[in-house]
Amino acid sequence: MAGGPLQIVLDPERFRDTKMTPQGGGAGKDFFNGSDDAFVEHRDDIASALERILERHPDSDLINIVVQMRPDALAKSHRPFAKLFSSKRASHVGTIRYGELVFATSSAKLGAIIDLIRSAEEAVAIKTDARGVERYSPTLQRSETSAIDSVREWRANTERGFTLDEAEEWVGVQADTKLEIDTFDVPENEPMRREALAQFGALDAVVSSHEAIDRTNLPKMLFTPRSSTTSVDGVAIRRLIQNRRDDLPDALPVAPDVRLAIGEVEQLAVVQRVRLQEKIPDPEVPPGVDPDNLGAPVELRTPDIAQGVVGVIDGGVFGPIASSVVEATDLLAEEHRSITGANHASQIASIIAMGSSFNSGLLPAAEDCRIYDLGIFPAANFTGVYYPSLEDFFAELREGCQRARDAFGVRIFNLSSILRRPPGATSYSIAARRLDEIALELDIIFVVSVGNLSRIDQRLEWPANPTDAIAMLAQGGAPDGVGSPSESLANLGIGAINPPGLAFEIEGAPTRYTRRGGRIPSALKPDLAAYGGAAPDSMRADTGLRAMDAFGNMNNVRGTSYSAPIVSRYLATLDQSTAGSLSREALIALTIHHAESPALLNSKPLKNIGQSFIGHGVPQTVEETLDGDAHRMTVLLNDRVLPGRGIEFPFTWPRSLADSEGSCRGLLRLTIVARPTLNYVHGDEMVRINLDAAVKQADENGRFARKTQPTHQFFSGFTYANERTLATELGKWYPIKSYEAAMPRGVGRSTDWTLEVDYLSRAGERPPEAGVEFAVIMTIEDPAGEAPVFDEMRASLSTIGVRLSDLRTRVNVSAAV
Repeated sequence: MAGGPLQIVLDPERFRDTKMTPQGGGAGKDFFNGSDDAFVEHRDDIASALERILERHPDSDLINIVVQMRPDALAKSHRPFAKLFSSKRASHVGTIRYGELVFATSSAKLGAIIDLIRSAEEAVAIKTDARGVERYSPTLQRSETSAIDSVREWRANTERGFTLDEAEEWVGVQADTKLEIDTFDVPENEPMRREALAQFGALDAVVSSHEAIDRTNLPKMLFTPRSSTTSVDGVAIRRLIQNRRDDLPDALPVAPDVRLAIGEVEQLAVVQRVRLQEKIPDPEVPPGVDPDNLGAPVELRTPDIAQGVVGVIDGGVFGPIASSVVEATDLLAEEHRSITGANHASQIASIIAMGSSFNSGLLPAAEDCRIYDLGIFPAANFTGVYYPSLEDFFAELREGCQRARDAFGVRIFNLSSILRRPPGATSYSIAARRLDEIALELDIIFVVSVGNLSRIDQRLEWPANPTDAIAMLAQGGAPDGVGSPSESLANLGIGAINPPGLAFEIEGAPTRYTRRGGRIPSALKPDLAAYGGAAPDSMRADTGLRAMDAFGNMNNVRGTSYSAPIVSRYLATLDQSTAGSLSREALIALTIHHAESPALLNSKPLKNIGQSFIGHGVPQTVEETLDGDAHRMTVLLNDRVLPGRGIEFPFTWPRSLADSEGSCRGLLRLTIVARPTLNYVHGDEMVRINLDAAVKQADENGRFARKTQPTHQFFSGFTYANERTLATELGKWYPIKSYEAAMPRGVGRSTDWTLEVDYLSRAGERPPEAGVEFAVIMTIEDPAGEAPVFDEMRASLSTIGVRLSDLRTRVNVSAAV
């Protein structure tokens, strides 16, 4: 065994701190301090805008008002919940983009809101407090009015994002997609609540009369299920699909009346917006797959029952690799499969199951896995027969994942397909939401390729010089943003880098085709990268990555389709090596924590840019993850943060890395992964609970100060950041966060340290009573590789009663018992 194996804390609940978690501050600020004339103009503009809305709705029990906060007033303490839009006058029923709040109110209550805004003082009083200090004292209505940027009425027909012509063309006659309805929350108070419930009843009637509308996304407690393929009953779904297969001519659809359906739905104030569902893609060859046989067949190893199992969601595995399949779905009729889809699935499966056989030195044999074949992608002409809507596809996917989980303990599922985005799509797709829901419900992880640029959009080959690389990227041309559903918040999106050993392409550089992450609410995407095969100009050139197709032919392959399975096999092996004992958050945290950035991207000019291509880096081997060295200590703490509590894990800095005055040196790395608490009605602010971790050092007065700095950010170096910057570039609400403290010369004067985990909730949000599950991993090491860090830290933690176990030992003992 290595000199410093990964340690897991066996009694994490003892470190739950009873103190209340700080919930932010900054209330009572006047954003027009010193500019009274400008405030009066602003106040009157806001009031006038609301009066125009009231004129349109003089006697309404349900009006939706959008309140856009100023960019520097997005923090929850500045939001107008206390006075203007308090629960007496309005209900917060949704959020659109950052700081874009939707309040439901009535005509009478809106009049009261307008009166309050009009009453905001022109000149702020100066008051003397109990200590005799004069203080600038704006009223709540002045403070809250000053924080508002603009107001407008929310109307679904003006916020749609696509035209009726585009909707008609997208839904069309193929019967492979439908309309999806997003609704607002039901207001808590009368008369808005009564009117909203009546409108939900009307919406139920509208949806029932239009087959073009999918009802799966609608609030379950308010709607009666329709007898159709959108039922979540997996047996019924498969029976209906079988009937369609047997009676295919009668299954051909007619064009639905999309315009009428949209028009009727958008008349209702409870509707946030109508969206077009993504489409299941046609099977296609990823860019530059070499179809030629590369020589004599490789001798394939016999699958081992001790290997992990990966679910492959694709077109069905065939050929020699099928010997590694433990079970396959029987959904698709043979005549409804495509050769292209079978080749794609078989190549992915070959990398997972036998990748080490024909990628020697690149993929470790210890991470070869078995396959659970979820062959649920039919040939293009039959997509609508199997899946009349996107919801039918995800219902079948959920059932398949559940069967794999129950029968073989499968927790890792590879999805190397990108769905087609419709007109008006948002950065967080319907498909990503469905994938998140399934992953959190079944406690599984989807590993999703981020997609490939088209051949015409591909970048130039990455140059060795960082300045040249920045110039190449500045030329633009390639669209930013990962493909759907890899923006999923609870799962992992995978990019691609060049493999080693190529003549012209640089090892570790982002490939020409891999997508660059754009701004996604509450996520850094891609999360990770792996070898995906290079993209040389010649179709027949060596890509550095090989796979076997359904006919047993060896191919040079390239594409993020082939980098994703490398991460999938790693995760499945990690799960198998720990006997399935770790939470999904712990599995993700271990993967992220031990990922490394290629040397090429570690230069200062490329550090932040590189993250938009590779996320947190490239995973190491499972052996490197679980084993360690004597100069390094890694601790895993997996627990829940309960309401009103935090986590406080005290420890002493290793003696060999501290001097006599208490100055501490070394390298500290920290990763936290939280199970996301999601409420989709809140749009870009859907992540409702934020977990943050920090490692702190005591000062001379016994107070602890943060020493770790975030490394999960797209950009860093801000001396001041407002809430919008914190939420986007600085990743405040990311479920996955990483931190680092490099201390080569020593810091502080104390060896007393603590690891803390705290939470912050959105305005009006109650943390789940069961708490928020998380996994946090901390590594302390001597960069010189000399100090006995592992032995010293393990001994000091044991001295204060921390129960630790080598992760592998714990698993072996549990299995024996």
